[in-house]
Amino acid sequence: MKRAMGALALGVMLALTFLSGALAGSFDADDSVLRLVNKEHKIAAKYQPDLVKPNVPTNRKDQAEYVYMRPVAAQALENLFAAAKEQGYTLLAVSGYRSYQTQKANYDRKVKKSGARQTTVAPPGASEHQLGLAMDLVCDSYRYLNTKPLMETKEFQWLYENCYKYGFAVRYQPGWIKITGFSTEAWHFRYLGVAHASALTWLNVPYETYVEKAQLLPEYVIQRGNAYLLYGLINNALNGDGAVFQEMRDLPAASTEEMKRNIQSMTARFLPEGVTLEMALYNKVP
Repeated sequence: MKRAMGALALGVMLALTFLSGALAGSFDADDSVLRLVNKEHKIAAKYQPDLVKPNVPTNRKDQAEYVYMRPVAAQALENLFAAAKEQGYTLLAVSGYRSYQTQKANYDRKVKKSGARQTTVAPPGASEHQLGLAMDLVCDSYRYLNTKPLMETKEFQWLYENCYKYGFAVRYQPGWIKITGFSTEAWHFRYLGVAHASALTWLNVPYETYVEKAQLLPEYVIQRGNAYLLYGLINNALNGDGAVFQEMRDLPAASTEEMKRNIQSMTARFLPEGVTLEMALYNKVP
Protein backbone atom coordinates (compact mmCIF):
# COMPACT_ATOMS: atom_id res chain seq x y z
CA MET A 1 0.00 0.00 0.00
CA LYS A 2 2.79 2.45 0.93
CA ARG A 3 4.58 1.65 -2.31
CA ALA A 4 1.40 2.24 -4.33
CA MET A 5 0.75 5.56 -2.56
CA GLY A 6 4.35 6.60 -3.19
CA ALA A 7 4.02 5.79 -6.89
CA LEU A 8 0.76 7.74 -7.06
CA ALA A 9 2.33 10.77 -5.40
CA LEU A 10 5.28 10.61 -7.79
CA GLY A 11 2.90 10.41 -10.74
CA VAL A 12 1.00 13.47 -9.55
CA MET A 13 4.26 15.42 -9.09
CA LEU A 14 5.43 14.50 -12.59
CA ALA A 15 2.10 15.47 -14.10
CA LEU A 16 2.17 18.85 -12.36
CA THR A 17 5.73 19.42 -13.58
CA PHE A 18 4.84 18.65 -17.19
CA LEU A 19 1.69 20.78 -17.09
CA SER A 20 3.47 24.07 -16.39
CA GLY A 21 6.33 25.27 -18.54
CA ALA A 22 6.89 28.29 -16.30
CA LEU A 23 7.35 26.16 -13.19
CA ALA A 24 9.58 23.58 -14.86
CA GLY A 25 12.07 26.18 -16.06
CA SER A 26 12.86 25.07 -19.62
CA PHE A 27 13.63 28.63 -20.62
CA ASP A 28 15.16 29.95 -17.39
CA ALA A 29 17.28 27.07 -16.02
CA ASP A 30 20.97 27.54 -16.84
CA ASP A 31 21.44 23.85 -17.64
CA SER A 32 18.49 23.73 -20.06
CA VAL A 33 19.20 23.51 -23.78
CA LEU A 34 16.35 25.99 -24.28
CA ARG A 35 17.63 28.62 -21.83
CA LEU A 36 16.73 32.14 -22.96
CA VAL A 37 19.73 34.43 -22.51
CA ASN A 38 19.85 38.18 -23.10
CA LYS A 39 20.40 41.39 -21.13
CA GLU A 40 17.24 40.79 -19.10
CA HIS A 41 17.71 37.03 -18.62
CA LYS A 42 21.25 36.47 -17.38
CA ILE A 43 23.15 33.31 -16.53
CA ALA A 44 24.57 32.88 -13.04
CA ALA A 45 28.20 34.01 -12.79
CA LYS A 46 29.28 30.65 -11.34
CA TYR A 47 27.57 28.54 -14.01
CA GLN A 48 29.89 26.36 -16.10
CA PRO A 49 28.60 23.40 -18.10
CA ASP A 50 30.34 20.13 -18.89
CA LEU A 51 32.31 20.70 -22.08
CA VAL A 52 34.00 18.80 -24.88
CA LYS A 53 35.93 19.93 -27.94
CA PRO A 54 34.05 19.20 -31.19
CA ASN A 55 36.11 17.55 -33.89
CA VAL A 56 35.79 20.36 -36.42
CA PRO A 57 38.29 22.66 -38.18
CA THR A 58 38.90 26.11 -36.74
CA ASN A 59 39.58 29.39 -38.47
CA ARG A 60 43.06 29.59 -36.96
CA LYS A 61 45.18 27.08 -35.07
CA ASP A 62 45.21 29.26 -31.96
CA GLN A 63 41.39 29.16 -31.83
CA ALA A 64 41.31 25.39 -31.28
CA GLU A 65 41.22 25.88 -27.50
CA TYR A 66 38.23 28.23 -27.69
CA VAL A 67 35.62 26.08 -29.42
CA TYR A 68 34.40 23.89 -26.56
CA MET A 69 30.68 23.12 -26.31
CA ARG A 70 28.32 20.90 -24.38
CA PRO A 71 28.49 17.33 -25.70
CA VAL A 72 25.05 17.39 -27.35
CA ALA A 73 25.85 20.63 -29.19
CA ALA A 74 29.36 19.48 -30.11
CA GLN A 75 28.02 16.31 -31.74
CA ALA A 76 25.38 18.32 -33.62
CA LEU A 77 28.08 20.74 -34.82
CA GLU A 78 30.18 17.85 -36.12
CA ASN A 79 27.14 16.56 -38.03
CA LEU A 80 26.49 20.04 -39.46
CA PHE A 81 30.10 20.42 -40.62
CA ALA A 82 30.03 16.95 -42.19
CA ALA A 83 26.83 17.73 -44.09
CA ALA A 84 28.33 20.98 -45.37
CA LYS A 85 31.47 19.14 -46.46
CA GLU A 86 29.35 16.71 -48.47
CA GLN A 87 28.03 19.71 -50.40
CA GLY A 88 31.55 20.97 -51.01
CA TYR A 89 31.48 23.66 -48.30
CA THR A 90 34.10 24.14 -45.60
CA LEU A 91 32.86 25.70 -42.36
CA LEU A 92 35.26 26.92 -39.69
CA ALA A 93 34.70 27.32 -35.95
CA VAL A 94 35.82 30.55 -34.28
CA SER A 95 34.47 30.76 -30.72
CA GLY A 96 32.38 28.47 -28.52
CA TYR A 97 32.19 28.45 -24.74
CA ARG A 98 33.21 31.59 -22.86
CA SER A 99 33.21 31.86 -19.09
CA TYR A 100 31.49 34.69 -17.22
CA GLN A 101 34.91 36.15 -16.41
CA THR A 102 36.08 36.04 -20.04
CA GLN A 103 32.87 37.70 -21.19
CA LYS A 104 33.28 40.39 -18.54
CA ALA A 105 36.79 41.17 -19.77
CA ASN A 106 35.58 41.34 -23.38
CA TYR A 107 32.65 43.55 -22.41
CA ASP A 108 34.75 45.93 -20.30
CA ARG A 109 37.21 46.40 -23.16
CA LYS A 110 34.40 47.10 -25.63
CA VAL A 111 32.66 49.59 -23.34
CA LYS A 112 35.94 51.41 -22.73
CA LYS A 113 36.42 51.69 -26.49
CA SER A 114 32.85 52.30 -27.73
CA GLY A 115 30.74 53.30 -24.72
CA ALA A 116 28.07 51.58 -22.65
CA ARG A 117 25.42 51.82 -25.38
CA GLN A 118 27.31 49.49 -27.74
CA THR A 119 25.28 46.48 -28.93
CA THR A 120 27.93 44.11 -30.26
CA VAL A 121 29.41 42.57 -27.09
CA ALA A 122 27.07 41.13 -24.46
CA PRO A 123 27.47 42.03 -20.78
CA PRO A 124 28.71 39.22 -18.53
CA GLY A 125 25.91 36.73 -17.93
CA ALA A 126 24.06 37.85 -21.08
CA SER A 127 26.09 35.84 -23.59
CA GLU A 128 24.81 32.54 -24.97
CA HIS A 129 28.43 31.45 -25.24
CA GLN A 130 28.48 30.88 -21.47
CA LEU A 131 25.87 28.15 -21.96
CA GLY A 132 28.24 26.11 -24.12
CA LEU A 133 25.48 26.01 -26.75
CA ALA A 134 26.62 28.76 -29.14
CA MET A 135 29.31 28.81 -31.80
CA ASP A 136 30.61 31.60 -34.00
CA LEU A 137 31.36 30.35 -37.50
CA VAL A 138 33.05 31.57 -40.65
CA CYS A 139 33.86 29.69 -43.84
CA ASP A 140 36.74 28.93 -46.13
CA SER A 141 35.83 31.61 -48.68
CA TYR A 142 35.44 34.38 -46.07
CA ARG A 143 37.13 34.14 -42.67
CA TYR A 144 36.07 37.35 -40.90
CA LEU A 145 33.19 38.19 -38.53
CA ASN A 146 31.56 40.59 -40.95
CA THR A 147 27.85 40.07 -41.57
CA LYS A 148 27.25 41.22 -45.16
CA PRO A 149 30.19 39.43 -46.82
CA LEU A 150 29.49 36.25 -44.84
CA MET A 151 25.82 36.19 -45.82
CA GLU A 152 26.79 36.51 -49.46
CA THR A 153 28.99 33.40 -49.45
CA LYS A 154 27.63 30.13 -50.84
CA GLU A 155 28.63 28.42 -47.60
CA PHE A 156 26.49 30.68 -45.45
CA GLN A 157 23.58 30.66 -47.86
CA TRP A 158 23.59 26.86 -47.50
CA LEU A 159 24.10 27.17 -43.75
CA TYR A 160 21.11 29.48 -43.25
CA GLU A 161 18.92 27.09 -45.24
CA ASN A 162 20.05 23.94 -43.46
CA CYS A 163 21.40 24.60 -39.95
CA TYR A 164 18.03 23.96 -38.26
CA LYS A 165 18.12 20.34 -39.47
CA TYR A 166 21.02 19.85 -37.09
CA GLY A 167 19.49 21.78 -34.20
CA PHE A 168 21.01 25.23 -34.76
CA ALA A 169 19.30 28.58 -35.28
CA VAL A 170 20.61 31.96 -36.45
CA ARG A 171 20.14 34.04 -33.33
CA TYR A 172 20.74 37.69 -34.30
CA GLN A 173 19.26 38.65 -37.65
CA PRO A 174 18.76 42.02 -39.41
CA GLY A 175 15.94 44.09 -37.94
CA TRP A 176 15.78 42.22 -34.64
CA ILE A 177 17.95 44.49 -32.48
CA LYS A 178 15.00 46.10 -30.66
CA ILE A 179 13.91 42.66 -29.47
CA THR A 180 17.21 40.82 -28.98
CA GLY A 181 19.19 43.84 -27.78
CA PHE A 182 22.12 42.94 -30.04
CA SER A 183 23.28 43.90 -33.51
CA THR A 184 23.10 41.49 -36.42
CA GLU A 185 25.60 38.63 -36.19
CA ALA A 186 25.54 36.38 -39.23
CA TRP A 187 28.16 34.17 -37.61
CA HIS A 188 26.41 33.38 -34.30
CA PHE A 189 24.59 30.03 -34.20
CA ARG A 190 22.69 28.72 -31.18
CA TYR A 191 21.94 25.07 -30.51
CA LEU A 192 18.30 24.45 -29.49
CA GLY A 193 17.71 20.91 -30.72
CA VAL A 194 16.03 20.01 -34.01
CA ALA A 195 12.42 20.52 -32.87
CA HIS A 196 12.76 24.05 -31.52
CA ALA A 197 15.42 25.19 -34.00
CA SER A 198 13.19 24.09 -36.89
CA ALA A 199 10.06 25.74 -35.52
CA LEU A 200 11.97 28.95 -34.77
CA THR A 201 13.53 29.04 -38.23
CA TRP A 202 10.21 28.43 -40.02
CA LEU A 203 8.56 31.17 -37.98
CA ASN A 204 11.48 33.54 -38.71
CA VAL A 205 11.13 35.41 -35.42
CA PRO A 206 13.60 36.25 -32.62
CA TYR A 207 13.96 33.62 -29.91
CA GLU A 208 12.54 36.13 -27.41
CA THR A 209 9.28 36.26 -29.40
CA TYR A 210 9.20 32.48 -29.65
CA VAL A 211 9.76 31.96 -25.93
CA GLU A 212 7.08 34.50 -25.00
CA LYS A 213 4.49 32.07 -26.39
CA ALA A 214 6.26 28.74 -25.95
CA GLN A 215 6.65 29.20 -22.19
CA LEU A 216 2.86 29.19 -21.87
CA LEU A 217 2.63 25.65 -23.22
CA PRO A 218 2.59 22.59 -20.93
CA GLU A 219 6.11 21.46 -20.13
CA TYR A 220 5.60 18.07 -21.75
CA VAL A 221 4.88 19.82 -25.06
CA ILE A 222 8.03 21.93 -24.71
CA GLN A 223 10.13 18.86 -23.94
CA ARG A 224 8.47 16.26 -26.18
CA GLY A 225 6.91 18.31 -28.93
CA ASN A 226 8.17 17.93 -32.50
CA ALA A 227 9.01 20.64 -35.01
CA TYR A 228 5.64 20.57 -36.77
CA LEU A 229 3.62 20.70 -33.57
CA LEU A 230 5.69 23.52 -32.08
CA TYR A 231 5.61 25.52 -35.30
CA GLY A 232 1.87 25.03 -35.72
CA LEU A 233 1.01 25.97 -32.16
CA ILE A 234 3.22 29.04 -31.91
CA ASN A 235 2.29 30.20 -35.39
CA ASN A 236 -1.35 29.99 -34.30
CA ALA A 237 -0.55 32.06 -31.21
CA LEU A 238 1.47 34.67 -33.11
CA ASN A 239 -0.37 34.91 -36.40
CA GLY A 240 -3.73 33.22 -35.90
CA ASP A 241 -6.60 33.45 -33.46
CA GLY A 242 -4.79 31.44 -30.77
CA ALA A 243 -7.63 28.93 -30.49
CA VAL A 244 -5.58 25.81 -31.23
CA PHE A 245 -2.76 27.07 -29.02
CA GLN A 246 -5.24 27.45 -26.14
CA GLU A 247 -6.75 24.04 -26.90
CA MET A 248 -3.33 22.44 -26.48
CA ARG A 249 -2.90 24.20 -23.14
CA ASP A 250 -6.28 22.97 -21.91
CA LEU A 251 -5.99 19.31 -22.87
CA PRO A 252 -5.96 17.00 -19.84
CA ALA A 253 -2.60 15.31 -19.39
CA ALA A 254 -2.61 13.46 -16.09
CA SER A 255 -0.60 10.51 -17.40
CA THR A 256 2.21 9.75 -19.81
CA GLU A 257 -0.24 8.05 -22.13
CA GLU A 258 -2.47 11.13 -22.24
CA MET A 259 0.51 13.32 -23.03
CA LYS A 260 1.53 10.98 -25.86
CA ARG A 261 -1.98 10.94 -27.32
CA ASN A 262 -2.25 14.72 -27.09
CA ILE A 263 1.01 15.23 -28.97
CA GLN A 264 0.05 12.76 -31.67
CA SER A 265 -3.48 14.09 -32.20
CA MET A 266 -2.42 17.73 -32.24
CA THR A 267 0.59 17.07 -34.48
CA ALA A 268 -1.71 15.43 -37.04
CA ARG A 269 -3.48 18.77 -37.45
CA PHE A 270 -0.33 20.55 -38.56
CA LEU A 271 1.24 18.09 -41.00
CA PRO A 272 2.23 19.58 -44.36
CA GLU A 273 1.76 17.60 -47.55
CA GLY A 274 4.17 14.70 -47.84
CA VAL A 275 4.95 14.48 -44.11
CA THR A 276 3.56 11.51 -42.22
CA LEU A 277 2.81 11.48 -38.50
CA GLU A 278 5.71 9.09 -37.92
CA MET A 279 8.09 11.41 -39.75
CA ALA A 280 6.88 14.36 -37.69
CA LEU A 281 7.18 12.58 -34.36
CA TYR A 282 10.80 11.74 -35.14
CA ASN A 283 11.56 15.31 -36.29
CA LYS A 284 12.34 14.33 -39.87
CA VAL A 285 12.41 17.86 -41.26
CA PRO A 286 12.96 18.90 -44.89
